[in-house]
Amino acid sequence: MISGISIERNEIATVCRIVNFSDELKREIRDRLSAICHGPDAVTNDSVYASYKNTLKEFNKRYSSKPEKTKKGMVGELLTHILLFSTNSDFEPANPFFNMEEGSIKKGFDIVVFDRKLNEMWISEVKSGNAGTKKANSFNNSLLNTAKNDLKTRFGENETNLWLNATNGAKIALSGGKVKDRINQILEECYQEAVDEEQDSTSKNVILISVTYKSTSDPVTIEEVTKRGEKINGDKVFRNVIVFSIQKETYQRVAEFLETEAKE
Repeated sequence: MISGISIERNEIATVCRIVNFSDELKREIRDRLSAICHGPDAVTNDSVYASYKNTLKEFNKRYSSKPEKTKKGMVGELLTHILLFSTNSDFEPANPFFNMEEGSIKKGFDIVVFDRKLNEMWISEVKSGNAGTKKANSFNNSLLNTAKNDLKTRFGENETNLWLNATNGAKIALSGGKVKDRINQILEECYQEAVDEEQDSTSKNVILISVTYKSTSDPVTIEEVTKRGEKINGDKVFRNVIVFSIQKETYQRVAEFLETEAKE
């Protein structure tokens, strides 16, 4: 467990409350930022663009030009990459954080996850925002609902580019071998469904992720997140659903840390 983070979990739900932006969490970001942004292969091959310093510069360049809503989302997705995979040893990311074609975050699905234990794919949607004066649980539930509705809509649109982008991301993020072969097989099947206009959300495994910016003195609770997850599962919109919620007081501390790191 990373110090400064309170984690509660069960089979359907996880809540990570970042109580303190600890040195250990900062170290996790340092150690994993390049692999998150570019994919592990780029780091393993010592690619110049995937060095920590160059990745910091590229992240800050993309971040600084974005509106506030997008900035919250970028920090939320970065925290998700850190916490989702550190709390689920069977999960492996199958796409990079950066969009390779332009100076932005990627298009398509937020995070494609390969489950090594089940040999299956999960599609993740991350929604982030400031709760403001709203109660943390209520706001967090609204983020999870928005993530659910967005994925349901996407799966119903038979949009082939979503699956092409996911396939290209997997080529970058994964090394060769059984995992890459299996994820490519699944993505090709999904692509063909879209071509045939036979997309069906009820055949997809999804991870609905919320990042609520609100003081942990008003905590997002595992009971409420579990209840929301059970409700969504009961709706039978997807094959399987996991809900994953992160709470942190602000997003600015993470951004300021990355800016400071780039200057050192």
